[in-house]
Amino acid sequence: MIEKPYTEAMHELRWYLVQCKPNAAQIAVRNLENQSFGTFLPLQEITKRKGKIFQRQIRPLFPGYLFVQIDPDQGPWRQVNSTRGIARLVRLGAEPSVVPNEIVEALMARCDKQSILRQTSETQSSQLHTGNQAKVTQGPFSGLLQQSATSSPTTVLISSLKLWVRQQK
Repeated sequence: MIEKPYTEAMHELRWYLVQCKPNAAQIAVRNLENQSFGTFLPLQEITKRKGKIFQRQIRPLFPGYLFVQIDPDQGPWRQVNSTRGIARLVRLGAEPSVVPNEIVEALMARCDKQSILRQTSETQSSQLHTGNQAKVTQGPFSGLLQQSATSSPTTVLISSLKLWVRQQK
C-alpha cells in the first residue's frame, strides 16, 4: 500500500455578511479584529444640510452591516455571533451565506486606506448616461435630483444649477 504524503489542507478564508446591533458597527469591528478576524466596513462620505450649514459626515455604506472573513472549515460561527456589537451572521437556511470574494474585492478596490468609498472621475463619468436621473450627494447642491440631458458632467452641473435657482424662487 502506497501512502500519500501528508499535506496540510489550505484553508481558504471567505467573506460573510454580519448584521450589527444598532450603532455598534465600530465596536463590532474592533472586537472582531481583537479576535483575529478580518473585517471590512465600507464607509461613504455624505453631505447633510442642517439649516444653512452643510456638514460632511462619514457613514457606513451599508448601515447595520459589515463583512467578516472566516475560515469555513473551522466554523467559528458562535464566536462571531457572541461578539459584542454583533447581532448575527446573515444566513440563508441553516448555514451562513458566503459573499463572493469578487464583490468584496471590488468594493475594497474603490475604497481608500480608511475604507471610505472614493469614486474616481472615470467611474463617475461612466455612470452618467443621457436620460438618467442623478442625485447630488455632496456639496451645497446635495439632495437635488436632476434628469441628465447629456452625459457631459458640465452640462449636468449647469442643468442642476438651473433647477436649484428655480427651486429657490
